[in-house]
Amino acid sequence: MTGKEFLKRFEASGIPLSAVYKVCVNAPEFDKEVFKKKAPGAFDYKGNLRTVFKDHQSAFPTYCPFPGHKKKQQRGDAFVLHNKSHSFHCYGGCGSDRPLNVVQFVMCLILGVSPEVAAEFELSKIFFWPAVRFLVKHFDKELGISLADVSKKAVYKEDVKQKILQATVDYYHFLATEVGKYSDKIDHYYLEERFFKYVYTKEEFQEHKINSKIGITPSSPDNNMLYKKLKKLKFSDKDILNARVCIKLDDGRIIDAYRNHAIIPYTYGDRIIGLYGKNFNKNAKIKHKRLDGYYDTPTSLQNIVNEEEFYFVEGDNTEEALFAILKERGGLYELLMRRPILKTMGSKGFKDEHAVILGNYREADPRKLKVAYSIFDPDSAGRKGTLSVGRKLQNISKIKVMVIRMPILEKDGKPWHLDVNDLFEAYQENAGIIFEKLKKNAISLDAFTVLYFLEEEGIRDYADARIALKRHAQYLDYVPKEERLFIMEELLDLLIPVFEGEINRTELRNDLKELLMDRPVLKRTEETILEEEEALKELGLGEEEEVIEEDDLEDVGPIGPTIPAIEGFEVFDTIPSAPFWMITQDEEFYKQHKERMLGLLFVNKLERMEEEIPNGTKMILYDDSFNEKDFNSISKFETFKFHFEEDEKGKLQTIYERK
Repeated sequence: MTGKEFLKRFEASGIPLSAVYKVCVNAPEFDKEVFKKKAPGAFDYKGNLRTVFKDHQSAFPTYCPFPGHKKKQQRGDAFVLHNKSHSFHCYGGCGSDRPLNVVQFVMCLILGVSPEVAAEFELSKIFFWPAVRFLVKHFDKELGISLADVSKKAVYKEDVKQKILQATVDYYHFLATEVGKYSDKIDHYYLEERFFKYVYTKEEFQEHKINSKIGITPSSPDNNMLYKKLKKLKFSDKDILNARVCIKLDDGRIIDAYRNHAIIPYTYGDRIIGLYGKNFNKNAKIKHKRLDGYYDTPTSLQNIVNEEEFYFVEGDNTEEALFAILKERGGLYELLMRRPILKTMGSKGFKDEHAVILGNYREADPRKLKVAYSIFDPDSAGRKGTLSVGRKLQNISKIKVMVIRMPILEKDGKPWHLDVNDLFEAYQENAGIIFEKLKKNAISLDAFTVLYFLEEEGIRDYADARIALKRHAQYLDYVPKEERLFIMEELLDLLIPVFEGEINRTELRNDLKELLMDRPVLKRTEETILEEEEALKELGLGEEEEVIEEDDLEDVGPIGPTIPAIEGFEVFDTIPSAPFWMITQDEEFYKQHKERMLGLLFVNKLERMEEEIPNGTKMILYDDSFNEKDFNSISKFETFKFHFEEDEKGKLQTIYERK
């Protein structure tokens, strides 16, 4: 059933809008406390609704139930309901300029969507089917449809890569739930070594494990159990490697990309868009490994767009950890019960286009999405992620960004960068209290940026400090003066060591205070935002870079000699100066056709192609095993795409098209 079909069905059902109004204001999801403050006359002295719902009257006035209603309602005459047309109008000015349909009406009352957002299709479409399901739940008999008829899932075109990702997740999940030794290992890990024991009983964790499709990688001497599984399912090496769930070593072996990991899939609807692996080995060189996929809309968007403030985190288990920490913390926990958490799926998972979407919500309803709190890890990657994601939210979405700085302690003689999960181990029962203090002491993104850059400068003396402050003034100038005083002690901590007792802290504080407080507080403009973007690019923090996952190969055994960047030249006694070559990354295709096609090359490392291809080459023909963007950095040759067509006699013809 489509959305238009549902609206037609509802219109034909004869259900009056007043019946929908009555169901909504009596539903547990509706915020009655806010309604009482706005419309005390709608309730009796016991706090019960006494509104009369006139189902058989074509139109009648009543109390406006919208939270954004500006004036206190003494009489029930601000809101006019039209039963037959399923329309309404509020004389208090809290509705949209455009008429809303019955589904949008439910969005506003039950899902907390503002009328301004509900009226915009692109902004409200993520709430459409949840609102429809609410209506079907209460009016299924009148509508003649069931919840199964409107259980809409994300629609997507299934491709080979998606099939491989689904098969990978299913295999790892099967091990975590059905195979004893693996199931026991992952249960012990999450319930004993991580924070989950503070959130779930053993029985509840089993349910969570199933719902979240948590998995575990198999162990074997050859590290290729997933690869063997995928080959049994008839997937080609090319497709398996393109899905990035396996890697090819220099000696030609194909092994599993994830080894000794707990696995959490990133999902969007029923589509797998990435994987997160947490290494069981605490001493591993690479503790976190992400295979990030692209998604048009942030998967946690519904959780945040109706809130004034929200948290943004890298994802993984951070959401559950926040619940555990704040379970006994009153107001903060009640806030988190609404799940206002944006999961960015790693520092590179939140894109400019996602920030534009949030900016559209912010523009439609400025009362929402006012403040975003960053909770990234305090290590180098986490701090850069804070700058990257925070910049997008601040400059594109126009949201105020505050940074909750997680502690750095010492463990086994090494720095211990605490994430939210680690707060339990570090502070035990005081984890919630510590987190509240960290939030209270959160600093603006601009203050965080100044401190980050000054620390990276490696300041040696006060002259260096002045130059560094001047260099990063575009961030310092947006820091309020009271916050400049707040961060001054941290600036002193950066400066004091370089003087080696030549100047005391009080003298330096007075000097620095004068320097900081004399600078006026400025406001951002589109021009200054562009200047910031350029400055960040120079520092390597402003560009969208492709994430290339590192691999910790300590467990794969000896690796043979490095395979050549390009194969195929070995058939020549001397490499000829040919005008063009044909290249492929499809090893099976290469093996099948190399005997008949002199000039066909197999490319293992595209980035070395320019130096490997002989002088005199004019053109390169490439097949669909490459993406066009692979050639963006190659300027030495003209590049063309080709494919083969086989005629009736089995003879191959090369068909190519200029880019």
